[in-house]
Amino acid sequence: MSDATVSTATEFIDALDRNDVDAMRALVDPDGVWWVDTGLDRASGVDDVDPGDDRPWPLHGNMRLGDKLDLFSGLPERFPGGVRQQRWHSFGSNGFAVVEVDGDGMYQGERPYRNRYAFVIGVTDGRVDLVREYLDTAHAADVFSGRHLDRSTEAPAPVATDAIPDEALADIALSFVVGVAAADPSIIAPLAAPDATWWADSGADRERGRRDVEPYRGDRAPLVGLASLHDRIKHLPGITRSFTGGWTLVPRRVIVGDGSVAVEAASDGLRADGARYQNRYCFVLDVERGRITQVREYCDTLHAFTTFGLPTTPKA
Repeated sequence: MSDATVSTATEFIDALDRNDVDAMRALVDPDGVWWVDTGLDRASGVDDVDPGDDRPWPLHGNMRLGDKLDLFSGLPERFPGGVRQQRWHSFGSNGFAVVEVDGDGMYQGERPYRNRYAFVIGVTDGRVDLVREYLDTAHAADVFSGRHLDRSTEAPAPVATDAIPDEALADIALSFVVGVAAADPSIIAPLAAPDATWWADSGADRERGRRDVEPYRGDRAPLVGLASLHDRIKHLPGITRSFTGGWTLVPRRVIVGDGSVAVEAASDGLRADGARYQNRYCFVLDVERGRITQVREYCDTLHAFTTFGLPTTPKA
């Protein structure tokens, strides 16, 4: 089941990489859902909400799969030289696959668009019926002209799932989420190998988010890019102290593979300045000999950077 699911999911991504809309249509249930997180408009990105014609764009929330594929017919106009979506890691189980992808294209032949993705893909009876596209929303909003990207709303508090696989890798992923939610390095540190790294994407500064670099180390390890996990977790207590109204992080789905596990999670917290932080994450953890070796954090960077007062556009 898992091999067939991953095969269908990777075939779908390969068709996306070729910009082959017909091949993608042949693999999907057109009445399925394609989801992208929604930047500042948190209410439009809730799992069971269809924002309709007033959706933010290109950060569109839930959208009918067939309608999303119709939009790909405009790719040659938006990307005259094509746009790549090159997969480099995939795994899955129980009808879901995770595919990590690097994108590369020139929007309107002028603006580099090089996003980094984790696709969570659901497959039923051999057809893709769910695509959850985690990407660097700050980079997307910076490159594409859109609508309602400055509209700010709040979502209902997230609810944790009780459908967790009874497997060792799932236990590690849940313990990691517990440690992040508690902002407690003493929970996370024993889960990780001494040289473990933690990566998070970097918005408009694409160079800073590269994975193929030496990780930052030391007490000043930044919160974006590639860093020592053990150094990055030192920041957690200080970050969560800014949430005077409390902070939660709850798991929504866990997908186990061979040596990797992904956990979709959602946060909710009220900061001292009144801003509400409601991000949606896909954490991908690589595990060797029972210890985390890598964490890759995909989330709504536009929402995160805006909430924490970080720049969302390139410096002049």
